[in-house]
Amino acid sequence: MKHSFTLSYPPRIIFGPGAMAELPSIIPGNSRILLVAGKSVVESGKADEIKKLLSAHHVISYCGIPPEPSLASVDELAILGRKERITSVVAIGGGSVIDASKAAAMLIPKDGSCPDYFYGKRKVESKGLFFAALPTTAGTGAEITVNSVLTDPSNKIKKSIRSPFMVPDLAIVDPVLTLNAPPRLTAASGLDAFTQAVESYTSADANFATKALASRAVAIIFNNLLNTYGDGNDIGLRTEMAKGSLLSAMAFSQSGLGAVHGIAHPAGALLGIPHGVICAILLGPVLEWNLPSCSAEYDELARACGLGDGGDFIIEIKRLCSSLKIPGDLSSYGLKEEHFPFIIANSRSRSMECNPRPMSDQEIGILLRKMLP
Repeated sequence: MKHSFTLSYPPRIIFGPGAMAELPSIIPGNSRILLVAGKSVVESGKADEIKKLLSAHHVISYCGIPPEPSLASVDELAILGRKERITSVVAIGGGSVIDASKAAAMLIPKDGSCPDYFYGKRKVESKGLFFAALPTTAGTGAEITVNSVLTDPSNKIKKSIRSPFMVPDLAIVDPVLTLNAPPRLTAASGLDAFTQAVESYTSADANFATKALASRAVAIIFNNLLNTYGDGNDIGLRTEMAKGSLLSAMAFSQSGLGAVHGIAHPAGALLGIPHGVICAILLGPVLEWNLPSCSAEYDELARACGLGDGGDFIIEIKRLCSSLKIPGDLSSYGLKEEHFPFIIANSRSRSMECNPRPMSDQEIGILLRKMLP
């Protein structure tokens, strides 16, 4: 754990049921707004609610971001934004919608295309457009982070464009927006937030502030996710999950993550696995691998969740994943040994650097082999 550190929390965060009503008072005056919404958000009518709140502005609506946002989807948003002379971007949706919109808000006033920034030909050296994010899942934390996770389907590459200039100007975390999310999405997004909190707590770059946030997030999500999965209309449960997700993001955005995310990004992109699902599948095996280096931390998280020790913590996480119908391995998604070199080669991200116990290429391969039947 680090004893000297810097924390950066530039987004303005508004939290609570009904918080979306605050949006009109914060959007810059006379804006030309690109409103990007997820398909389910449009179908539920929530996008229309937001559009009504923004009736004092000129609003162009867009729906069509894929579950794994691609470079092409960001370029499509940027082209539309430039054509319509957009001055502000508002995203309402899950992490995919927010990540694509975040990148577009950066890109619209700049030269170049999304691949230029994704592959490092250009660097993000200045602020983009005003950007507000309203998450409809309690999961990714993209509403307060400095990065946009994108995929290049042609090369099966999934990674981030990252810059402090990309952090949203405004995050509105309104649990009402998460009501009626289907159980499968509730499970996947909740387990993503849970994994992020656990990995933040044990990160090599953790500090006492991020550990306090992460510990609370782990406890909240552990004690509320299964009930929320069973009753998605309970605003009290949804509020607790939104709290846990926000605290998780506040932690990992400062501390980094670990091997679960290091492996999940290339494996998920290659095999087409939803991010929260692959994180949940990998979490148990990675926790077991890390145990020799952070048994004390697992004991602490166990106590935070009302459990006995770190061993109980790992057992109960596996039980929770099973109750949420998460597969026990990656065989159903088509993982083969021939995929290992690609996954290993593309796993060397900052997340892997933050893992509390270093993993060699051979050790990553051993872990992946456990994901086969």
